[in-house]
Amino acid sequence: MVLELSQQQFDLLHGCLAESIEDLHDEVLHTDQHEMRGELREKLHQLQALRRQVEALMQREQPSL
Repeated sequence: MVLELSQQQFDLLHGCLAESIEDLHDEVLHTDQHEMRGELREKLHQLQALRRQVEALMQREQPSL
């Protein structure tokens, strides 16, 4: 499946991912249950990987000056 996003949508997606990553990172740090912390950490890694993919696409889509 291929999604076509405008630059504004990419910016919004990137901002949402950054905010979600920050919130989830705080949850990982403040969760007492070891098992839950591991699950949250895995979700955090997935979000970080998605953010890296979005950033790569954003760089590729920017016009060269």
